[in-house]
Amino acid sequence: MTAKTNDGKVFYSNEKIYMPLPQQMGRGDKMGRGPYEKSGLIRDTSLPPLKTVKEQFEIPVYTETTKDGKQVRTIIANEFTVDVEVWYQPYGKKDDPGNAQKWFATSKKLTIEKGGI
Repeated sequence: MTAKTNDGKVFYSNEKIYMPLPQQMGRGDKMGRGPYEKSGLIRDTSLPPLKTVKEQFEIPVYTETTKDGKQVRTIIANEFTVDVEVWYQPYGKKDDPGNAQKWFATSKKLTIEKGGI
């Protein structure tokens, strides 16, 4: 997901990767399809079928600097656009031909007002 100002400048970008558990659950002396399955992640970060998964991203909309011993906050943008894309990438790189498929994309315009978004 990315957050952009109205002129298209990206000021925040982040991604979340979901992947299945290793077949051997990281235990035993059997190797799976490769070393990444033997020493893979134990935590389940796969997308379960027919279940909604919600993610929360905290977008910093200001920068903090110290000027004359005081902290000064500068707002990056009062209005910005957040773009979210969900991709399926079974292997390799996103740029490999025929590999990655975009499943979902949405865009939402947000405004900072007094008292919050």
